[in-house]
Amino acid sequence: MENLYADIIVPLALGPLTFAIPAERSEEFEVGWGVEVPVGTKIYTGIIKRIHTTRPPYKKIREVMGVVRSEPLASVEQLALWEWIASYYMCTEGEVMRAAIPSLLKPSAGTDDDFAERVFSLGQVQWLSIAPDLRDEHKLSTALDALLPRRKARYAAMVEFLEVVDDGGLDTEIPRKALSAATPIINHLIEDGLLVSTLRERTPQYYLASLSRQRTLSEAQQQALDKLHSELDRRNTTLLHGITGSGKTELYISLAAEMLAKGRSVLYLVPELALSEHLISRLSEAFDEGLVVYHSQLTPRARTEAYIKLSRSEGGYIIVGTRSAILLPLTNLGLIIVDEEHDRSYKQEDTAPRFSARDTAVWIAGNLGAKTILGSATPSLESFHNAYMGKYGYVTLGERYGSGELPQVHISDTIRSAKRGERKGHINKELYDDINTALSKGRQVMLFQNRRGFAPYIECPDCGWSARCPQCGVTLTYYKGDRRLRCNLCGYTTSSPSKCPSCRISEPQPQGFGTEKIEESVVEMFPTARVARLDGDTASSRGRMRSIINGFESGQTDILVGTNLITKGFDFEGVSVVGVLNADNLLSRPDFRADERTFQTLVQITGRAGRKDNCGRTVIQTSQPTNATIRQAAAGDYYAMARSQIRDRETFGYPPFARLVVLSLKHTSYEFLSFGARRLASRLKELIGPEAVTDAHIPSVGRTAEMFFMEIMVRIEKGRSPSEVKALIREALGEFSHDKVTKRISVAVNVDPQ
Repeated sequence: MENLYADIIVPLALGPLTFAIPAERSEEFEVGWGVEVPVGTKIYTGIIKRIHTTRPPYKKIREVMGVVRSEPLASVEQLALWEWIASYYMCTEGEVMRAAIPSLLKPSAGTDDDFAERVFSLGQVQWLSIAPDLRDEHKLSTALDALLPRRKARYAAMVEFLEVVDDGGLDTEIPRKALSAATPIINHLIEDGLLVSTLRERTPQYYLASLSRQRTLSEAQQQALDKLHSELDRRNTTLLHGITGSGKTELYISLAAEMLAKGRSVLYLVPELALSEHLISRLSEAFDEGLVVYHSQLTPRARTEAYIKLSRSEGGYIIVGTRSAILLPLTNLGLIIVDEEHDRSYKQEDTAPRFSARDTAVWIAGNLGAKTILGSATPSLESFHNAYMGKYGYVTLGERYGSGELPQVHISDTIRSAKRGERKGHINKELYDDINTALSKGRQVMLFQNRRGFAPYIECPDCGWSARCPQCGVTLTYYKGDRRLRCNLCGYTTSSPSKCPSCRISEPQPQGFGTEKIEESVVEMFPTARVARLDGDTASSRGRMRSIINGFESGQTDILVGTNLITKGFDFEGVSVVGVLNADNLLSRPDFRADERTFQTLVQITGRAGRKDNCGRTVIQTSQPTNATIRQAAAGDYYAMARSQIRDRETFGYPPFARLVVLSLKHTSYEFLSFGARRLASRLKELIGPEAVTDAHIPSVGRTAEMFFMEIMVRIEKGRSPSEVKALIREALGEFSHDKVTKRISVAVNVDPQ
C-alpha cells in the first residue's frame, strides 16, 4: 500500500502544510476533518484539505497525531471558498481558517495532554428508559405496585415517566430534564433497576423554519417580486434598488419562505449588530422557529454550538448575521440576502483575511449554486455599474409601502442663518421650528451628527495649540461629562488641561460640536422632551444599545441624537422630522468615495422620516447649499449622483473602472520604514509599471505609540489581468520579506479597500 499524505490547513499565516498519515490509521482521516498536528514546538488543530500519495520534498515529514472530532469541521464547499478568499484577497488559507472556525473548535497547546484537555465538548445529557427486563406491561405493573407502600416519591416519578412517554412505547427513551422528580429519586430508580441511564453528547437544538402566515404585498412589491424571480432565473446575482421605506424586507421574507419550503437554507446578512437585533424581531414574527443568529458578540460557546449545528444540518434554516456569517458551514444554501449592500462594514479592514462579505456572497452565487440578492436604497457604484453592464440582474422598487411617502427635504444654509441671528446653538430656525411642531403633535425627531463626544477638539484661543493623541497624532475628542480628552481611534485618554500646555495663558476651549454637545443643548432647548443619544459611546454594549433602540421604537423617547448608527435601516413609525446638523463634515473626507458616501448617508438618514404617513420632513444643514451631491441627496436623485461619479471615476481610473490594492507597511523606526517603503514602491513600479503604482506615502493615521505607517497603492486598470498583477505583487513581497534588511518591516495587503 502506498504511503498517504495530507495537506492540512492550520490557523496560522501559512498555506497548507503536508503531513504523513500513519499507515495503520489511514481509514480514520477524511477531507474536512479536524486533526491534531505538530507545528514548530506546539500542537494545533488543522483541517484536512487533500489526501494524496505525493511525497513532499522534505527530509523529515511529521505525522498527523490524531483526529480531533470524528466529523467534518469544514465542508468541501467551505474549503473551496477559503482557497478563493486566500487567492483573491492575497492572504493565506490559515488566516481564513482562523477567522472562520470558532475559537473553541481550534485548540492549541504545548503538549498532547494539554491539547486533549482543551478539545471542545458539547457536554453530555442524561437520557432515561425503562429497564429492558421490565418492558412488559405485567412485569412493570408488578414493579410499580411494589413501590407504593413505602416509596411513594419513586412511584410518582415512574408514573410521570410513563405520562411523558405516553404512546411512545415502553422502549422509548426521554431526556432527564423532561421529568420534574428530584435527582436522588431518579438515582434510586436507577439503582433499583427500574430505569436505565445513558449519557449522550448534547446537541444544540434548532428547528426548521417555516412561514408563520402569508404575507400581504402591495402591487408595487408584487411586481418587484415577480421581476426578482425572473432575474434570479437568468442570473446568479440581482441588485434590488428600493427606496427607503419601500418594504424590501417583505420581499426578502417572501423569497426566503420559498427557499425554506424547498428545504434549503437562507443567509441574511446585515452590516451592523444593532440592525441585526432590529431585524431578528421582525423575522421572528414572520417565521416559526428556524432562526440561527451569528455575530461577533455571541459568547464563544454560542458561536461554537451554532457552527456545529449548521455543519450537521441538511438545510432549512435562516441564518441572520454580520459579515463573519458568510464563513459558516452553510449546507444546502439556496439564497444569500445582503441587506444595505453599500455599507462599508461588510469589508474587513483591520486583520487578515481582509475580505468583503458582499463580494464573497457574489462569488458563492457564481460557484456554489446559491442565489444572491444585493439590496439597498443607495447601491454602491460598483454594484450599480455591474447591474448596468448586465453582470447582475436589476430590480427597482420606487414607492413606499402603505400610506408613507418620501419626506420633504429642505436644505438650510448655516452661514445665512448665523448672519441673520437665526441659529439656536447648532440648530437653524427651520429645524428648530420643525422640531417644535413635531413634539406638539406627539411625533418623534432624529438628529444626526457624525461626530462623537462634546467637541471634535480643543484649541487655545491665544496660541492656537490643540491636543493631539501621542500615539496616533490625530486630534483628541473632548468629553464634557468627565472633562476628558479621548482618541476615538486607539482609546488613549487624558484629562483636559486647565491651562494651555504651550503658552500657559488661557484654558483651551472646545471647538465644533459632537453628539454629546447636541444632546446637552437639545435638552436645554426642549426641556419637556425625552432625549436619548445613540453613538459609539452610549452603545458600548448590546444591552445598552438595545435599550436605547427599544425606548425610541416604543415611543418612550421623543428625540434621538446619534451618529451613523441611526442611519442603518431602522423602521421607526413615529418619526416625522430628521435633522442633519452638519453635512459639510461628510464631504471633507480625503477619499474618492466621499461624494458617494455623503449621498448614501444623507439619503439613508432622510429615509427615517415619514414612514407611517405623509408628514415626514428632513432638514439638511450645510454651509454649501449649492453643492451638487447635497442637492442630489435632497432630491433623492440617485441616477444623477451615479452618472456624475461614474464619469469622474472613469476619468481618473478608480473603481469600478480599476481595482485597487493597498500595501500598508509598519515599523518602529520612521527612517527605516521610509527607506523600505520607497524600495518596495520602486520594485513594484519596475514589475507592474510606474503609472500603476503610487509613491510610498503616509496615510491619514501615520503612527501609534509604538509604530509608524506608510502606504503604497497599486491600481489594476481595466484590461489587465488582476491575477497576473497580484502575482507580481507577491513576487515583490517575497523578495521584500526575504531581504535581510527589509524583512523586519511588516506588510499587510488590502485588496479592494473601502
